[in-house]
Amino acid sequence: MTSVGEGSPEANSRETDCGFSYTAGLSLHAIPELAIYGVDPLPAHHILNELGDLLHREDWRDLVADQSDIRLQTVAVSVRLIEQVDKDELILANLLFPDYPTLQVVWPDEYGRFPWEEGYILLPMHQPVKGIPDLSAHARRAAHVITTESGPDRTRPRRGRRISGH
Repeated sequence: MTSVGEGSPEANSRETDCGFSYTAGLSLHAIPELAIYGVDPLPAHHILNELGDLLHREDWRDLVADQSDIRLQTVAVSVRLIEQVDKDELILANLLFPDYPTLQVVWPDEYGRFPWEEGYILLPMHQPVKGIPDLSAHARRAAHVITTESGPDRTRPRRGRRISGH
């Protein structure tokens, strides 16, 4: 468990033989749980923590509906979030928060294409898609990019920011 209450147990899926990691505890903060497939446990842990921090500031519904590309600091790739439908293997999260939504973190192939885009080159065993992306919203809009970097702390007095180097 990390300081904000989410854990990221790593497991190995028997049916796809694809490793995955997920959170268990983000629901305590009114944020959906997160799962990522096909990524080694250590980078997956960092990705899930970074996205957990982002979801404290951004509304997850907008990120999913807009098919937002989320640029991460922990890895040099943008990811997208989709609502996860098949979450049977997320045992701990299902036991603790059975009715709470889960988002799958989906990463692109080496050409920047996602599993639902034409020309995607990875096999389902490399990254199984456990949800259904909303492609209707994506067809109507230009790409929406979100970064996990935060801006200046506007709650601190201006003078205090200058002194501390902001």
